Amino acid sequence: MVDPYASPDHTTDAEPAPHNRESVAQLLAEHWALHADEITPLEGGMNSLTWEACSGSDHWVVKAVPPESKDAFVFGLDLAKRLERTGIPAGAPVTTASGLSVVPFARKVVALLRWVEGRGLTGESHTELEMIGTTLARAHRALGVQNSRGSAPARLYLPSEHLDVRPWLRPVITKVMDRLHEPDLQTLTWGPVHGDPAPDVFRLDPVSGVCGMIDWSGAGVWPRAYDLAALVMYQGADSMRPLIDAYVAGGALTHDEVERALHPLLDYRWAGQAVYFAGRIARGDLTGIDDPALNEAGLEAARRWFADRGDSC
Repeated sequence: MVDPYASPDHTTDAEPAPHNRESVAQLLAEHWALHADEITPLEGGMNSLTWEACSGSDHWVVKAVPPESKDAFVFGLDLAKRLERTGIPAGAPVTTASGLSVVPFARKVVALLRWVEGRGLTGESHTELEMIGTTLARAHRALGVQNSRGSAPARLYLPSEHLDVRPWLRPVITKVMDRLHEPDLQTLTWGPVHGDPAPDVFRLDPVSGVCGMIDWSGAGVWPRAYDLAALVMYQGADSMRPLIDAYVAGGALTHDEVERALHPLLDYRWAGQAVYFAGRIARGDLTGIDDPALNEAGLEAARRWFADRGDSC
């Protein structure tokens, strides 16, 4: 899943999105002077379209997002550039001939990203969990610390326009937001974070031994522990101790802050998933999937989480 707070993709299959290889090839030639030999669609995104573009032995990723997501997309691309300057492969954008990171195309916003060598991690071994924790801490430290955007106090929020899709949603989301005062958000370490770090965004190059982080389109400025909460959501809490210990050893947060913030932010992360899939169900949004049941499954997973936590669902 991607960042639940980014603007939704309202593009339908009937709209002229850049689905075909010829259109993508023309775009690359026009803006990047790149004449691709092969363009292959990539799977996995629910809010974006992506392709692998190859020219000889070189390859890149072409990524298209809805225009409503442009600001968040550009913010994440800027973070990827900052990380690559510190030696962390992150899929930074290749600028166009006119110096742009993104260009508009067929009701989308498109970027050409550097390919990050290696394989996506799974988090299924102690070694991989440690590598994920170490790499995440390194990225957080490289991106620095800052307060929430603007002059407003540190806060978190969720959109509320689709909370009546199911009767249980609004009362559960209200409880989650009420519980967020428990870790005292003002005292947490805020900074640029990935926003959706599933294990497979961490890519290990077997030749160099360097682990990178890709797909920064869901990035934002939140408590650093939010990224840990996302990983716990994907992997489950029982197996995460090696990852958390490696992350803390990397100097990004103390154990005390992680223990204080993790569970409220994990609830918040699951609440974000619930809101995200409720929105997709309300809009009939099938971007990235071919079966509405997958949206229902995403919402049901969140419902089960809160039911197991004792919240009325």
